[in-house]
This record gives sequence, C-alpha cells and structure tokens, in this order.
Amino acid sequence: MGSRTHLKMRTFKNITISIVSHGQFDLLIPLLQDLRSCKLITKIILTINIREEIKKPKWILDLPIFWVYNKSSKGFGSNHNHAFKFCQTKYFCILNPDIRLNQKIFLNLILLKEKEKINIIGPSIINENNKKSINSRKFPGLFFLFSRAFSITRKEFFYKQNADILFTDWIGGMFLLFSSTDFKKLSGFDENFFLYFEDVDICKRAKEIGFKIGQSKNYEVVHDAQRRSYYDIMHFIYHMKSYYIYLKKYFSFANPR
Repeated sequence: MGSRTHLKMRTFKNITISIVSHGQFDLLIPLLQDLRSCKLITKIILTINIREEIKKPKWILDLPIFWVYNKSSKGFGSNHNHAFKFCQTKYFCILNPDIRLNQKIFLNLILLKEKEKINIIGPSIINENNKKSINSRKFPGLFFLFSRAFSITRKEFFYKQNADILFTDWIGGMFLLFSSTDFKKLSGFDENFFLYFEDVDICKRAKEIGFKIGQSKNYEVVHDAQRRSYYDIMHFIYHMKSYYIYLKKYFSFANPR
C-alpha cells in the first residue's frame, strides 16, 4: 500500500502547469489558492500577457511559480508554447484563470489518462451554478456560423464511452492535460490562431495521427466562462478570423490552389 501511494505521489509530482493572465490577475487569485493545496505540483508557469497591476498576497510564495512578463501581447497558443519551453516534467497542463478545482484533480486525471491510454484529457466542466457545460464536442463544420448565429443548441458529442471517459473529437482549452512527449510531437499549438480554435486545431491534428482525446465523466472543475465573443466586438472578430483560418487549413474549397 505504501509503495503504491509513493508511486502516485511521484507521478503527480511530474506536472507543469501553464496559466496566462490577460489583465486577469485578480480573477486567477482563487485558482492560485486552489493550486496552493496541490503541494506536489512541480512548476506553475504564469504568463502576464499585458501590463496590469499585480498585488501578490504573501501566501503566493508557497507556490512554485515561474513568472513570465511579456513585453507585448501574444496569442493563446504562442503563450503556452513559450511556457512549454520551461517544462521539464512528464506532464504539461494548460489552465484558464477562471477555473476552480480540487487538489486531487491532477492525480485523478493522470491515473485515468494512463489507464485509458488517452493523449489529451480534460475534466467535466460545470458552471458556478453546478450545471454541466458541453466540453466533449464534434469538430466544427461548414454550418458552424449558422448554428452560432441562430443559437442552435449543441449536444455533447462522443463516438465511444465507458464508465469513466467520453472519447470525443475535441475538448476546450480551459483545461487540457498532455504528456510532454505528446505536446512536443504535436509541435504545440498552431500560432496562426491568435485567439480561439487553438484547442480545436491541436485536437484535430492529434486525431489525424491516431491520438485519443477524452473527457472524464466523473472528475470535474468549475469554469466561470467569460464568453467574450458573445458581447465584445474584438473577441467576436478574433473568433471569426480563427474560424476562417480553420476552414482554410482543413477544407480545400477555402484554400484554392
């Protein structure tokens, strides 16, 4: 029993977390408090993407944070790719600042990942009202804009499931757990996507080489989704631009030769 516990602890120790703040330091303080309870995390790469006032509470010194301060704003993929350069652990995890979690989530997901041989795994997502959010999704097709424009209800997508996992096309970038070997094999995120669709793209490339993408059915985190593309014109433009890049990359009619 003791050796098994030691193995779990040693496995859990092998994880680097990447978080990016876009003027959201106050928002991510609760997440850092949650991570404070996860004593065996090896490193947290915290990228400050734009200038903001940062008031560090004293307890933040308890965390193994490596700070990155950008001189100019970078995209989602670029920031996490840069963070990966400082990763020397077996696992690499991407978190949004607006996530809340419990201290066992990483250990549970790692053990599940290894058991089911999943390359990219994420938890179930619930909102602050304890309602489940869709996070196992089918790759966007030609009617993506139509469904968004008319607010057509999306359904959870999976092509296979068991008691623990939904095997799906892609999961959201608010929480993605990779082995470092797999992230490196995928060459990280495609930095042509500045914001939005990076998660879709990396999962699509992963599936094309036979990787498995899965969402845990039993382990969950809270995501206070900002959904800026619904009400912020610049974020809406980023969303549409990324969709165009996605179409051009994967649909031949959008990229005539």
